[in-house]
Amino acid sequence: MPVVEVDARLLAAGPAAVDAVLADHLGAPAVVVVTDVGAVTTEQWALLSEVPLLVAAAVPPDGPDAPRPDVLLADDLSVEALCAQVDRVPLAATAAALLLRTSPADRWVGLVRESTTYSMLQAGPEFRAWLDGRRGARPGPDAAPRVRVVRHDGLTEIILTRGGRHNALDRRLRDELDAALRDSAAQTGPIMVLGEGPSFCSGGDLDEFGSSPDPVAAHLVRLGRSLATRFARLADRLVVGLHGSCLGAGIELAAFARHVVAADDARVGLPELGLGLVPGAGGTVSLPARIGRQRTLRLLLAGDTLSAPTALGWGLVDEVVHPSRLRARCLEIAESLP
Repeated sequence: MPVVEVDARLLAAGPAAVDAVLADHLGAPAVVVVTDVGAVTTEQWALLSEVPLLVAAAVPPDGPDAPRPDVLLADDLSVEALCAQVDRVPLAATAAALLLRTSPADRWVGLVRESTTYSMLQAGPEFRAWLDGRRGARPGPDAAPRVRVVRHDGLTEIILTRGGRHNALDRRLRDELDAALRDSAAQTGPIMVLGEGPSFCSGGDLDEFGSSPDPVAAHLVRLGRSLATRFARLADRLVVGLHGSCLGAGIELAAFARHVVAADDARVGLPELGLGLVPGAGGTVSLPARIGRQRTLRLLLAGDTLSAPTALGWGLVDEVVHPSRLRARCLEIAESLP
């Protein structure tokens, strides 16, 4: 992975100087590393905001509260380690950095931009390479219900019931959950969302990836059946309980809720880059609102999972309890809501 170093003196020379240094790298992935970062002014950071490459820097202790780079270098992330992460899927990694850097304040605009980027990458070589490695027979149809809805004492409980597949989000689960949330929106009172089986939701069902007719059609369906929009609209009424694997959509959707309780066995992560994609269930909107764009990109690039205590420390979940207490604690919170 090419690395281009820039410093405050170069940035002070203006856009033409920056363009000259980056000219040989534009149009292909590279990592821009800002050195002497403490001397970079706000105006100089603005030049880097328009660079179509991933920008990294180590921010000193007395640096700004909202550092401008896409990735913060630290003791646990060197330039070499960052380059190794980006090298796995350089196109998707760069697209993710640019998407998060330019994330708008308007939720719907953010979801449209995320879905557009996701669809673009579906037509790219990195996703195609991943898909080619998975070619083979797909499982047969499964008619079992995906969602169960229980209403009691002014409270709605929505349970994901595809436990045998870790509640992997296939089309039927998406559509049944969409219907349950739509119906619940017409009711009054709090809403709990939990999952049966060993996991809350292990993300999108990989067996369905790449099965849409084309990326454009998938883009329109993704926005037309946007669970992210449902969760965001109901955020103040939602209590989500996480346990087991909470990957991709399993954390992206939950992060929209005002109250997220995790069992101490929960593991959260964003594995999409490993497929040559970016999050597609609203994660580039919901996670930055909780943990900031730099940590969101770090989680994406690492392709690893966070433990429940670490997720709590980051602010990705609001409380951690023993698994045996998860539903009861969610119920206590829900019953306390106005």
